[in-house]
Amino acid sequence: MTPPRQGSARLAGIDLARAVALLGMMLAHLGPPWTGYDWPPVSEWLASGRAAPLFAVLAGLSVGLMTRLDPEGTGTRAAVVRRGVALMVIGLGLAALPDLTILVILPCYALLVAATVLVRQLSTRALALLAGGWILLSPAALFGLRHLVDPPVSDVIQPSFAGGLGELPVSLLLWGGYPAVVWFGYVLVGLVLARLDLRSAVVVRRLVVGGGVATVAALWIAATALFLGAFQDQVFGDPAVEQLFWSSSQLDPLDPTWFLAAGQHTSTPLNVIGATGSAVLVIGLCLLVCRSGAGTRITTPLRFAGSMTLTLYVMHVVLTWANRQHEASFTGGYYREWWVQVLLLVALAWLWRALVPRGPLEALVRWFCLPWRRTRAGR
Repeated sequence: MTPPRQGSARLAGIDLARAVALLGMMLAHLGPPWTGYDWPPVSEWLASGRAAPLFAVLAGLSVGLMTRLDPEGTGTRAAVVRRGVALMVIGLGLAALPDLTILVILPCYALLVAATVLVRQLSTRALALLAGGWILLSPAALFGLRHLVDPPVSDVIQPSFAGGLGELPVSLLLWGGYPAVVWFGYVLVGLVLARLDLRSAVVVRRLVVGGGVATVAALWIAATALFLGAFQDQVFGDPAVEQLFWSSSQLDPLDPTWFLAAGQHTSTPLNVIGATGSAVLVIGLCLLVCRSGAGTRITTPLRFAGSMTLTLYVMHVVLTWANRQHEASFTGGYYREWWVQVLLLVALAWLWRALVPRGPLEALVRWFCLPWRRTRAGR
């Protein structure tokens, strides 16, 4: 594997992929609930359970690029751990909003980012083997650990500074919406991608093909299991294609048939393989689009949004929470609300980046991660 070329220029396609992940998570949060439909809404089968893993893969890729391109700054062990601490504080604070129904990914994201320091010195081959093994075997480890460790019993939907901090380790590692025992595999895949020459057309084409094959293969195997009656003893009823997209809430996570499911956030082998494949596919397609000058120019507003996803994600969660709290109806709800937030946040990012090189939260986290640079600057 060829390492990425050195240079200060950002990979435009990676910023575009971050924007796709952000818009996908917003669609998953704002799309209509799957009630009264024979077929899942677009937000369910397209974004739910795929946008968040894409974010996790991009987290690993970003850390890998920082490690290689800025080894004395944001890529140092101390800076990476500090980044994790900063994200944890922001995430727990955001999750403390009263009656928040969105499961905030930042605490899990923070833990995964900090954990990358444990594997960053591995060779590319060893890292690739570890990533592959983790993707395949961690769901079995999760299944076994869940038999040994009971889920938290609490009225708290998710741990935050408002309560439930004692349940944070169990929630983050095993029983939350983003169990880190499994999700670290996504980050490992991102670290492997960071070792590739992402400016190479050959590498980009392989990402597109490989990601597409993995996504389709996982769904095909899950569909075969479904129509062969693997879930006949569960509450699925007669086999139907839409059952492929059922989430973890429709499954018993302690039943062995769980291994054959592929729905969103089930953290089963097929779900993880499919979500990893779709993440790699999206990254490859975004890199492909930005290989041309026209593609790069056309996607400028989205790329600017992708360069400050932390700020925009926090704004999205707060806007959604405020809209629900005050029962505001100016957006019309569901897809219209998604469009309103997309246009608003992308426009704000475009205007901000026209004046400032980094988003406000991105700049704050960077400031926190590099205390030695602040010390030198103050001398």
